Amino acid sequence: MKFNGLVVLGIVASLAVGCTQKEPPVPQVAEPTPTPIASANPSSDTVSGTFVTGEKTTQGIVSVVTEGDKRYLELDEAFETGSGPDVFVLLHRESEPKSYQDADYLNLGELQNTNGTQRYEIPAGTNPDEFGSVVIWCRQFNATFGYAPLSQ
Repeated sequence: MKFNGLVVLGIVASLAVGCTQKEPPVPQVAEPTPTPIASANPSSDTVSGTFVTGEKTTQGIVSVVTEGDKRYLELDEAFETGSGPDVFVLLHRESEPKSYQDADYLNLGELQNTNGTQRYEIPAGTNPDEFGSVVIWCRQFNATFGYAPLSQ
């Protein structure tokens, strides 16, 4: 019986020592931090405007910038609007949009986010001077959340 007791004692001691060993440290990986969209060498003929509240509180500044042979519409970090379904960013021919016929606007795509810096590519061959404003528009309810009259 002494032998069995020693075996049990040896097993318990081995387990106790084995359980007290530290696990190897897990390397910590830094979480990526979002970087704001910055214009690299925007052209000096930047078109911009400040948002005016429509049916939802909308604020911030929008700019049309040129980089190389491409143009982009940029919403600044102060941009903020309400949420809703089917919301789009438009270039509208009028500085204060009142109607939304297909010929009145150019749809740049769905709103990416209700706040913060965003960028939308303007199709090649589009002349921003032909448009009077940028509009945040809910197509489903034909609601103008806000608009920014454009000026140079």
